[in-house]
Amino acid sequence: MTLNQKLTHCVSIGITTKNRWQDLQTTLTKIAEFGLEELPILIFDDGSDQPCSFDLSVLPFKDISLKRFTESKGLITRRNQLAQAIQTKYYLSLDDDSYPVSGSLQNAVEFAESRLDLLCLSFPIYNPILGHYQNHSLQQQPYQVRFFVGCGHLLHRENFLQLKGYREELIHQGEEMEIAARAFQEGYYCYHFPNFEIHHTNSNISRNWWRMDFYGSRNQVLWNDWYVPSQLELIKQSRTFVSRVSQSFKVRRIGSIQGEMIGIRETYTYKNYRQKMSLELFKRWEGLPRS
Repeated sequence: MTLNQKLTHCVSIGITTKNRWQDLQTTLTKIAEFGLEELPILIFDDGSDQPCSFDLSVLPFKDISLKRFTESKGLITRRNQLAQAIQTKYYLSLDDDSYPVSGSLQNAVEFAESRLDLLCLSFPIYNPILGHYQNHSLQQQPYQVRFFVGCGHLLHRENFLQLKGYREELIHQGEEMEIAARAFQEGYYCYHFPNFEIHHTNSNISRNWWRMDFYGSRNQVLWNDWYVPSQLELIKQSRTFVSRVSQSFKVRRIGSIQGEMIGIRETYTYKNYRQKMSLELFKRWEGLPRS
């Protein structure tokens, strides 16, 4: 039995996509070139305008499937559905413009198996177009972090589902930090594994910058309301507001300010999600590297 055949029993690759068939084709080609063609791959298309522009069957994968949805419900919803549909213990989640380029998935899984408290493994992520790391390693050995980066990570599927997955009310952005905070309070943690590098080409196709500004800002306000200790929340929310206003002036878009206003209004709507950390626990959280 080959190394990848052993991995097929415990790891599946899940990819969400929408209107980026060329990016997806490149990603799948790179995954095969990296040597992961024996892993099961499940792709969920969140309501693309056009059908897939290439033939999946010509790629060298042993088990690959594409499920298309006619209605778009967002990538957070689709990632939850992928976690439910995948049958293996671990779910290697990749964006349609992200793929592994170096290191060992086998070693990453071996480390994951050594941690009974694992929610997710974060990886170093490099953008070859911009020429810099979006998520860099601080140490040569694995270490605990606050949360993980969405474009490439390894989830412990059962623990993820036990936490009931991502909050779909977030709509777009920030879901990784939200579930990581919930997990942190339940004794499940995120770790950074430096020896498995992901390239993220960060395609701008289908990106809506106003939407990213709006939900990034709105969801940060909600996160502060849900998890920051009461004695620190006003300070945290004020700093968030100043940061978002500054960003809006810098990029000349008002989405961040609009997101702030809506987020403040919706804190009451989602007050049942409040699970504020104690001051001691929050200091532990803040003392960890980000991702």
